[in-house]
Amino acid sequence: MERLVQLASNAMRIHAENQRLIASGMANANTIAFKRDYANSSSAYFQGSDGQDRVYPTRSENSVDLDIGKIIPTESPLDVALEGNGFFAAKKDNGQDVLSRRGDLRVGSDRVLRNGENVIMQGDAGPITIPPYETIEISRDGSILVRPPGSEPTAAPLAVGRLKMVSTPPSNVEKGVDGLLRTRDKSVPQADATIAVSSKGLEASNISSIETMVEMLNSSRSFELNVKLLATAKELDSETAKLMRSSP
Repeated sequence: MERLVQLASNAMRIHAENQRLIASGMANANTIAFKRDYANSSSAYFQGSDGQDRVYPTRSENSVDLDIGKIIPTESPLDVALEGNGFFAAKKDNGQDVLSRRGDLRVGSDRVLRNGENVIMQGDAGPITIPPYETIEISRDGSILVRPPGSEPTAAPLAVGRLKMVSTPPSNVEKGVDGLLRTRDKSVPQADATIAVSSKGLEASNISSIETMVEMLNSSRSFELNVKLLATAKELDSETAKLMRSSP
């Protein structure tokens, strides 16, 4: 009986964690370039001693689904979407290196280029600083071109930086508690010149509302089955106790 209770309780913990990950995905279905967590990443843990063998379901390291979302056209010259695999190289304010696929860029009051995750976009020579401009555009290779205020309409735009785009195997990507992507081995990938961007467009999340709802229902049912299993175990334990008390 103890074995049944322990296994059911542990399974409930795993399903509750699955539901948390699924709910997070549902809440971010409209977040630009959001990547869902795999909720079914699990393994087994064996424990054996004094003839009391146990096999518990456990959660392995969460993995991230890097499937690419569709590109949504916009009218903003600072909106870009990565074409195919790859990441933008970025840094948090504390200097920590992160990866991102969000291309909803903006120029802060300090003229530093950031995206919707508020991370600092990196260029070939470090953070990208944008001077005052009359017009701005981003080419397919990530080069940022501006026309200074007062310049002639026919004047050639000036290149003020180039977005650093990198690639790394999906198995080397993890998501931190802050929701940002990083390399598992803590390395800083080299720039990949083969990666291109699509201007005036943003990548949507890779969340499928229908699939997510199905996952949530399946996880909820599994959780409820284990609750019923615990209730059955309690009832059996109670009936056993009654029999023992009534025995001569």
